[in-house]
Amino acid sequence: MKRFTAALMGALVLAGCGSVRYPTTYVLNLPPAAPQPGHSPGGLGAVAIRELRCPEFLCEGRIVYRNGPVEVGFYQYHRWAMNPREAITQYLEDGLRAQSIFRSVGAYERGSETAYVLSGTLERLEEVDVGRNVRAVCTISAHLLDTGTRSVVWSHTASESIVVEKRNVGGVVSSLSAASRIVADRLLRSMAEELPAMLAETGRISSPGEKGAHTVPIQP
Repeated sequence: MKRFTAALMGALVLAGCGSVRYPTTYVLNLPPAAPQPGHSPGGLGAVAIRELRCPEFLCEGRIVYRNGPVEVGFYQYHRWAMNPREAITQYLEDGLRAQSIFRSVGAYERGSETAYVLSGTLERLEEVDVGRNVRAVCTISAHLLDTGTRSVVWSHTASESIVVEKRNVGGVVSSLSAASRIVADRLLRSMAEELPAMLAETGRISSPGEKGAHTVPIQP
């Protein structure tokens, strides 16, 4: 009897171990932007990029889905291997560097000297289910601060919604990646098109090769 009980307990333990489920992890597919010719290198001085902010529920690790405007759900066993805001921030940094409209582009570091600081918020990055329609939605807002005048010289919000063709979490992540790229590229294009003329009108644009019209330490 004791031998049977021990054998039964051992079988239950093995069965329990076999039922353990580990999360599947994902990353956004955001390949580095290719260099874009046609811009004057260094014309806008140096810029530092802060890591994007985002609501805690959106970037706490689990992939988010919505069944309605007020209901938020999470995929318990499908999580981000890399925080999406880190990936998108890096994509924006690479994109600005490829455009060459700033003298230098780097990550934000407290106390460093720079002419501009780019900040933003990842407002949405989620699956949205409306009936049988499944979409991947991304929204990002961003603004550029002139550190000399402490004024916002550019701001923009971009959003994209893409139909999820492949109905699994991998398909959702692929669509979220595509939506993120589109939104980030719109922000980059807006800066490239609007900033040079805007700053030239105010006399705050620097000449190529200069250290910038002004560089002051970044304050926290």
